Amino acid sequence: MIVTLLNFLGLHKRKDEKSMTQSRTRITELTRAGMVLAVIIVLAFFPGIPVGILPAPIVLQNAGIMLAGELLGAKKGTLVMVCFFILVAVGMPFLTVGAGGVAVFFSASAGYFVGWLLAPAIIASIMNLKANPSWLWEFFAVLIGGVLFINLAGSIGLVFITHISFKAALIGSVVYMPGDLLKAILCVTISQQLHRVGWR
Repeated sequence: MIVTLLNFLGLHKRKDEKSMTQSRTRITELTRAGMVLAVIIVLAFFPGIPVGILPAPIVLQNAGIMLAGELLGAKKGTLVMVCFFILVAVGMPFLTVGAGGVAVFFSASAGYFVGWLLAPAIIASIMNLKANPSWLWEFFAVLIGGVLFINLAGSIGLVFITHISFKAALIGSVVYMPGDLLKAILCVTISQQLHRVGWR
């Protein structure tokens, strides 16, 4: 599926158009995209982790979305999310709640899914403002795209679907913010280490 989408967008060229080195680079890109997609899927099967000092359990799946932006960039990160949502739409139970099917995109979580789709591009775009983003700058990018934007999009979705007030929706999202911040710190640390060993 990833190969098909990359072909459509012109990211995957025929072998007669590329040197052997460039072909290996494309294979590496596809492999990495597949790895990140697999991480997002696998994290769905981890139950929420209760932490005594936090108001809500830590759900891990959105950490994969953060990594998609950090490790794959805007275009490939978004493509991975498109692949993920296609799998969910056809009924694969790849969401944390074990749900799948088109109906989930019209549920109270719809706004969060919009946030997930756009978050990798936001994270990557902010990171790319610096040639070699520091840990702090990358954390800022993940904070904006992977934490604040997703929760804002989710809150807006709740307003439209459940008809609660925007203030109530935001307050409901706040309980997840401490866990999201911990995930952001972990994802940035992982990303920085991978980039140091050659993930580009």
